[in-house]
Amino acid sequence: MILEILLTLSIIYSVFISYLSMVAIRRINQYENFILKLQQIIEHATEKIKTVDSLGHYESDDETGFFFQQLKDLQELLSSMFEEEKNQQKRGDNNGKENKKEK
Repeated sequence: MILEILLTLSIIYSVFISYLSMVAIRRINQYENFILKLQQIIEHATEKIKTVDSLGHYESDDETGFFFQQLKDLQELLSSMFEEEKNQQKRGDNNGKENKKEK
């Protein structure tokens, strides 16, 4: 009798934890997709800024040059956040490959 109750409770608990895990994974995937879209927007904006500034017209005007320089600095800051993440992922991949070679 007690064994049946414990078994039933453990099954209910397992189903509940499985559901919570599924909801958490779904939420994580949504955040990941949002971050990837943000990264694509930042990369596109970086390309456009480089294209616009290729001739250096905006550096010559004081007010426009100041605003444009601040915009470029912000763009570089955002780009560096994603570049650091890519570098960490590459290091992680390389460490995994080295560990496999050692075995």
